[in-house]
Amino acid sequence: MRLQILLVDDSVTIRRYARSILEGLEENYRITEREDGAAALGWLSSLVPSDFPDLIIIDRNMPRMTGDESVRIIKMDEEWRSIPVVFLTAQAEGAQVGDDGLLLSADAYVCKPFEPEELTAVVRRLMPINNAESMRTLREEEKSIAESVLPKVEVKDNDPMLDLFLVEVSEHAATMVQGVRDFHSRVAVSETVAELIRSAHSIKGAGGIVGLSGFAGLAGTLEVYFSRLKTSDGLIEREQALVLDQSVDVFVTLGNALSHQVRSMELEYLPKLQSLEARLQEFLGDRSSARGGSDSSFPPHAEVSQTAPAQIQEVIVERLSDSTGAINSGGGTGQVVPVTSDANTVHRIVVLLIDDQRIIGESLRQMLQNESDIQFHFCQDPMKAIEIALEIRPTVILQDLVMPELDGLELVRRFRAQQDLDKVPLIVLSGTEVAEVKAEAFALGANDYMVKLPNALEVIARIRYHSQGYINLLEREAAMARVTWLAEHDPLTACLNRRTWHEGLDEAIVTLALDEALVLAICDIDLFKKVNDTYGHQCGDDAIQHVVAILEKGIGGLGQLGRLGGEEFGIFMVLSKITPEAGDPVMEADKIFEHIRKELENSPLNWNEHVLTLTMSFGITFHRAGENGESALSRADAGVYQAKDGGRNQVARM
Repeated sequence: MRLQILLVDDSVTIRRYARSILEGLEENYRITEREDGAAALGWLSSLVPSDFPDLIIIDRNMPRMTGDESVRIIKMDEEWRSIPVVFLTAQAEGAQVGDDGLLLSADAYVCKPFEPEELTAVVRRLMPINNAESMRTLREEEKSIAESVLPKVEVKDNDPMLDLFLVEVSEHAATMVQGVRDFHSRVAVSETVAELIRSAHSIKGAGGIVGLSGFAGLAGTLEVYFSRLKTSDGLIEREQALVLDQSVDVFVTLGNALSHQVRSMELEYLPKLQSLEARLQEFLGDRSSARGGSDSSFPPHAEVSQTAPAQIQEVIVERLSDSTGAINSGGGTGQVVPVTSDANTVHRIVVLLIDDQRIIGESLRQMLQNESDIQFHFCQDPMKAIEIALEIRPTVILQDLVMPELDGLELVRRFRAQQDLDKVPLIVLSGTEVAEVKAEAFALGANDYMVKLPNALEVIARIRYHSQGYINLLEREAAMARVTWLAEHDPLTACLNRRTWHEGLDEAIVTLALDEALVLAICDIDLFKKVNDTYGHQCGDDAIQHVVAILEKGIGGLGQLGRLGGEEFGIFMVLSKITPEAGDPVMEADKIFEHIRKELENSPLNWNEHVLTLTMSFGITFHRAGENGESALSRADAGVYQAKDGGRNQVARM
């Protein structure tokens, strides 16, 4: 049986390079690729334990979900934690990655750029050894690496990674050309910005790996520029459009170059690269400081990954977004710019000060007026503090301890009792430094304590420190919510994946009451391979989504739908045996699935200029007392074959 390796890296260059090394080995490894941690975890969650990979090789720094976060989740899962993990990391991180890797329970790491022998030795050390020859080769390679430390200062012109880098640049340059053209034509959408960011990020990372820091620097600046574009107006100012076109043209030219020309080309282009990068940074600076007020070129809220379900997206947007209607009586510019950003997310520092003295509010406003990435809100009425905090979603709260309307310690208690605010960092302000008061404030949940009026540098430092910690917490919670959903659902259809559906079936069997009947069904789309072969896989995906919509409508809230693999789905429903309105459960089940069959048959899929009539074959059965789920599913599966043999588009009850 071929051993399987899961290879996760957002760089196509690295994936192709590593794959070429691993597939060239005598062990004949089977390689599965994913471009980020979320996609990798989604794929893992769709597998049964017997199909798990034998090794995971994963990059640490990826835009959508980092390798560190992915490995933490893998090592928390009882079924996944035994899979060996190898980190791919930039050479600059090598000094600390060993300790970090141990902390995350990673088994090894390889610094990029790496030689084939390095990756091979690590993989063979962690993978099962199938024969004596492989063991001998492993010992020789480990000895060779131990005896000579290979310098990683520069990659040779003939290095295969350089050729792969140019292929990747060519692909991403074409994407950027089209994306910028869409902006010029004012037809850009949110996906356009996401593609531009991904392309610039990939060139930046791959350029750094192969030692082309000049090109990587320009790509990194483009990544920041693209992340700050607002998609709703689809407009780039004319002066900026010219610089943007010139920057993208650099990568078009680079993608058409030969590998032996690249390093001399970078030296030749260096003044131009630096000039373009400086102009882009100038535009970014203009956006953040030259104009007063909020800049319409900025996204109004954080971008949210579309792989998560709608309810998760809404929660993330709500928790990370700014409220334009917030109380801002203490002043402040109201200007909002990103604090930290990756390919998909923009976060803001939002400060809420609660103090009955207007002079304190004005003093803090003046301290923060030159901090363009900090939005300041001032509230003089402590009775309205929680209402305002719920509206503006601060990343840090500063509050006085002595106020006439409400005791400051009581306000701390109320903040910590409010579910949506209980984790927001809270800094207490007081006119005196009394140990007993400080101790009580900390006991009630305050995070920090300052004596009024503190030094401006200290205030800004504490605001940034606590806000960044809270933003990191929000990112972890959002990532965990997204991954939890991915671990339980099929990404294409959003219905339960195979493992979660089987777990639900087992639980339904255990909790089944005496007056209830459990019906199981296996449903298979007829002649689905013909759809893929004739119209392509995109049509196949649309067909599957079309079928799922009809299945979900047909079962309503009576049962659970899961995608078992490919074009095969499972349904289980609990029906009452005795209520008069329910009727006979056997007749009820026949009625439900016959209705679904007819509904699908009479609801063709309109795809491009084609009309596709889709049908399904159903095998249904009832759970019998004392049997496990697998036995019942075997009967349902036999029913599918009976329906297929009978001419398809049928319901066969076993």
